Amino acid sequence: MTHRYILTLSCPDRVGIIAKVSSFIAAHGGGIGESASHTDAYHGYFFMRQEIFADSLMLGLPEFRAEFAKLAAGFDMDWRISDSAVKKQAVILVSKQDHCLVDLLYRWRSRDFSFDIPCVISNHDDLRDVVEWHGIPYIHIPVTPENKVAAHHEMQRLFEHYSGDVM
Repeated sequence: MTHRYILTLSCPDRVGIIAKVSSFIAAHGGGIGESASHTDAYHGYFFMRQEIFADSLMLGLPEFRAEFAKLAAGFDMDWRISDSAVKKQAVILVSKQDHCLVDLLYRWRSRDFSFDIPCVISNHDDLRDVVEWHGIPYIHIPVTPENKVAAHHEMQRLFEHYSGDVM
């Protein structure tokens, strides 16, 4: 696969977002390999995903981020750009059912999926053995009506710690 940067963004919808983003990329020599956008008309929100050929950009990724932040601020964008050459982190949240977890772990172990699994977080302790058999840390956070808010905050904290991002 060609080395790419993946730019994703969302913001309140208005005229000119696609033109401004595409012009910004083109102005810095960037070639777009794939582009997708969608407007949620009900909520008035715009979403975009651009795959940029990394070798075509005249800017390095840190410079791209700094320059694009200026454009993004004008549109009140929530955005990120990731590098296809950097392996992603996938924290898995699981409950009692094992079929999806087992499928994910199998595909991860056989290298069908190219990501690291730093941990699995669960509100039940039932699947600990299958996760730890794969050499992945299993974190059990019981959830009760009394601790539900605190448990969700702890899960969010762990998710951010292990993944380095909020998805």
